[in-house]
Amino acid sequence: MKRIGIFGSSFNPIHIGHLIISEQARIRLNLDKILFIPTANPYHKKVDLLDYDIRYEMTKKTINDNPFFELSDIEKNLKINSYSYNIMSELIKTENANYYFIIGSDSFNNLHTWYEHEKFLQLVNLVVFKRPGYDINTETLDRYRKLSSNEIIYYDDLQIEISSTQIRNSIINNIIPRYILKDETIEFIQENNLWR
Repeated sequence: MKRIGIFGSSFNPIHIGHLIISEQARIRLNLDKILFIPTANPYHKKVDLLDYDIRYEMTKKTINDNPFFELSDIEKNLKINSYSYNIMSELIKTENANYYFIIGSDSFNNLHTWYEHEKFLQLVNLVVFKRPGYDINTETLDRYRKLSSNEIIYYDDLQIEISSTQIRNSIINNIIPRYILKDETIEFIQENNLWR
């Protein structure tokens, strides 16, 4: 059975941190591919969120040189709220696989607030990467591991702190964040005059 990593984010913009985490998850867990899912209508809507189609195209251009990275527009076409539980329920209908849902420790700490979070844990293996400043509660981790019939994997050895807000602010101030964004991403941002 295929092993598929899921990485959902606003990708506003997609940056090197997203790519490093995805590639590390793929290598460490021997995943067949990583499916990038840009958020369409996040329930915690961001004020400065670029249009979905722009973020989708930017992500596509950024990841297209990695044969193990794939892009999905499932959220754009979803007729119900784009909660992680709903997205995974739909994905499972299209492809029977072992899914590995990648999140940061900041998101893990809020997992209890997610829609149908207990049912969600029955659909996926959860892969948590520690983010600087966001320690996880080991009791909570143990409780979720007992609750879930799937794996919950925690990595604390790869902490990347890159802020999309800081990237956008740099661009607004005419500072090109080289080495934080791939050249293809920078080119796309400049061609489309984003955050100007």
